[in-house]
Amino acid sequence: MAEQPKYLQVADTLRREIAEGIFRDGQTLMTEEELRLRFDVSRQTIRQAISLLEDDGLVDRRRGSGTYVRHGPRRRQGIIHVGVITTFITDYIFPSITQGMESVLNENGAVLSLNAMYNDVGTERNILERMLEEPVDGLIMEGCRTAKETPNRDVLERFAQRNIPVLFVNGYYPGMEHLPHVVMDDYGGGRLAAKTALDKGYTRPAGLFKTDDRQGAERLTGFRDELRTRGITVPDERLLCFSTEERNDLVDSDKGKALLDVLQRKEADCLICYNDIFAAQFLARLLEQGVKVPEELGLIGFDNATFSGILQPSLTTLGHPKEAFGSLAARKILRMIAGEKEESVSMPWTLIERDSLPDKNRQNR
Repeated sequence: MAEQPKYLQVADTLRREIAEGIFRDGQTLMTEEELRLRFDVSRQTIRQAISLLEDDGLVDRRRGSGTYVRHGPRRRQGIIHVGVITTFITDYIFPSITQGMESVLNENGAVLSLNAMYNDVGTERNILERMLEEPVDGLIMEGCRTAKETPNRDVLERFAQRNIPVLFVNGYYPGMEHLPHVVMDDYGGGRLAAKTALDKGYTRPAGLFKTDDRQGAERLTGFRDELRTRGITVPDERLLCFSTEERNDLVDSDKGKALLDVLQRKEADCLICYNDIFAAQFLARLLEQGVKVPEELGLIGFDNATFSGILQPSLTTLGHPKEAFGSLAARKILRMIAGEKEESVSMPWTLIERDSLPDKNRQNR
């Protein structure tokens, strides 16, 4: 901070105070003379600082009246730049989501700056700080391990201080629920997966969930709640909960082998997986070990990944809208950049029935 020019120090202090509500919308900021005395700087330094706040859409200068706090759109010149941070870019369903974003942004003359943080909070922090330096006009962000509070909250609060809107996608951090977000109804998805299995005659479901992100934690809660309404509890040996660090080679880990043993012993008749990737991995290993899927074990995934329809057997899954999801996020961030207020959206899952979950009720007739 000491190395910054004085006008930047003044601007940062005033941004923070506006964000904290010390100066509220419609309220006059201190006069130039009052600010000059407060910060012990020249009048020119104060004017430079106020110009930055104007560019950020935080104040209006009215000739002969003063400077007023106003949260409006940032004053942009030229092309709108939208930063996007996701877990991955080229893998799984992410290309379709980002394609939906890019299509809408391009149509509106905006440029997308796409970054992957690979579920690493340090990488996330570096990307956020770089976007503040550029800066971007708005940010679409998939948080990292969103089941717990983020150590990067201080950086995200600087986006608010700069009046740069932030839209969360897929998940959002505890304590930041007030920020607009576009997510899937993961709790409802967990219930839908469990209900589908039970309605088809499966009575001993097992579950596989990643629980250090909000998506997996809510799918697990929905899964359990739906079973509980039917008077069914899932013993610990039929439930595999894992973290980001454990995701690689999960099927060959001690936890994975323990669940495979349970499935081989036919102590469960259905496996509901966090997403299609893990469903495909466990399907391959189960078939290698002689478990007949779907004759002996039903299988459900999440996301309707491209490969899920060509697996043998093809995978019953809950469909993610992907491109529509990305398009909605892009439209929202553009409106937020224009100064509009946006509400959060929770999108529904679509059940896609395929070979991996036959109806046992019909088989038993």
